[in-house]
Amino acid sequence: MLGLPRRRALTVIPVALALTVAACSAGSGPSGSGGSGGGTGATVNTLVIANAVKVDTLDPEANSVNESIWMDQNLYSRLLQPNATGTGLVPDLATSWKIAPNGLTYTFHLRAAKFSDGSPVTASDVVYSINRARNFAGGWGFRLTAVKTITAPDPGTVVIKLSQPHAPLLADLAMYAYSVIPQKLVQAQGSSFFQHPVGSGPFKVTSYSADSEIDLARNPYFYGTKPKIATVKYLIVPNDNTRVLMLENKKADIIENPPGNLIQQIDKTPGLSVQLFPSTRVDFIQLDQHFAPFKNPFVRQALNYAIDRNAIVKLAYQGNAVPGASFLPDKMQYFDSSITPYPYNPAKAKQLLAQGGYPHGFSTFLITVSGDVAGQAEAVVLKSELAAVGINVSIQSYELVTAYHKEDGGHSQMGERYWTNDIIDPDEVATFGADCTGGSNAFSSYWCDKQAINLVSRARAELNPTVRQQLYTQLQQIVYQQSPFIVVDYSPYRYGVGSWVKGFHVTPLGNYDLSLENVTVAAH
Repeated sequence: MLGLPRRRALTVIPVALALTVAACSAGSGPSGSGGSGGGTGATVNTLVIANAVKVDTLDPEANSVNESIWMDQNLYSRLLQPNATGTGLVPDLATSWKIAPNGLTYTFHLRAAKFSDGSPVTASDVVYSINRARNFAGGWGFRLTAVKTITAPDPGTVVIKLSQPHAPLLADLAMYAYSVIPQKLVQAQGSSFFQHPVGSGPFKVTSYSADSEIDLARNPYFYGTKPKIATVKYLIVPNDNTRVLMLENKKADIIENPPGNLIQQIDKTPGLSVQLFPSTRVDFIQLDQHFAPFKNPFVRQALNYAIDRNAIVKLAYQGNAVPGASFLPDKMQYFDSSITPYPYNPAKAKQLLAQGGYPHGFSTFLITVSGDVAGQAEAVVLKSELAAVGINVSIQSYELVTAYHKEDGGHSQMGERYWTNDIIDPDEVATFGADCTGGSNAFSSYWCDKQAINLVSRARAELNPTVRQQLYTQLQQIVYQQSPFIVVDYSPYRYGVGSWVKGFHVTPLGNYDLSLENVTVAAH
């Protein structure tokens, strides 16, 4: 999702995310199968991934943790899915679709597919799943407000009718929240279904312990080509350094988010490397406007001038991160490259604090994630730089999910956060970040601006790309000037990978489900 748990990355590789939709029949990815481990050159059947964050849920509409989302995308299918480069859309359960000339009716034709228990996937399952996600309290219903009806005229056809044009509809339907689940089983089992879920993706769950380990196996009924590996084992290892040791000792094949200060060490270790993947990730500092100083735009701008983003890049990321400016992901579709990062200017910051009624500063707290090496380094820089302009910051560290919960709900002050896009269209991050009515209270800042809300609404209903660019440019300028949160940097996804792993790839949206269908693991 929009990166609710905060983990840092170290450098960025720009990527242009253009909406290129393949509305035609599609084959599946490369075929192959893994063999048994053994002699030199032999392959093994299991891929071991060490993640930093425990699983929050296997219910796709309720996910909020990126690591869970990316894992779940290997279990469930959607009507469409992002392509392997995260720059367009390709068919998934829908082999083709047709859009009416007025843009208000979408007709999807489904492939013959089965869930992992052998039961057929029907259009009724699709309708049920999308409507369930639309109606889920606190979920993603706000993404499809233009949808009037979703119907299944026959078992192989889904028809969606809109009340007005909705430019990101196809991108929305490729989102994890609209994964298709079996209606009869979910209705019969309720929440217990997600302890042993049934999906139509390339893998199925064989063992589930949210805090420690999740095991997956090939789905024998998967309609695509069989993954080359038979099983995937996810280990939950919150400590950054422990994950590195696991990779070095070959107890894990892939580790998430190796700490920045150990990247060179990993790269110099024979057989190991840190792979950086282009991302839609934006690291930022949450400012909760329930805290009086942050209601004041002069104070928010002062914080931007008080922070030396280059110093953060140097200390926390060893010079590899890119300072941020626009709240949209770097080089994403409709990104405004004319916006530049706020310069480091403590004198300007003090002047703005005085204008905002805080000439002597104030005291506040910053929520961070314990065990996050880069985040803790950033917190040290922030504390020092804000103290120089009279703002006293106390650092409060918590386990990641606990930190996330404390940063939401209007009871926070400052918090280290990040977001990523789950779809190839900027409407998601725009709605989350600039529309206080759009599902997340403007990234839990509780900042509301009528012009920003209007621009978000107009942009999602506008089908002309040139006009959409103009609307998103205006929106980015408003958010930049109002600074409801502090954009710190743009960063890629980073993974430590053993040389014995071939074919692992992460898209700019963070998912790697198409990659796991083709990954091989050599004996090691």
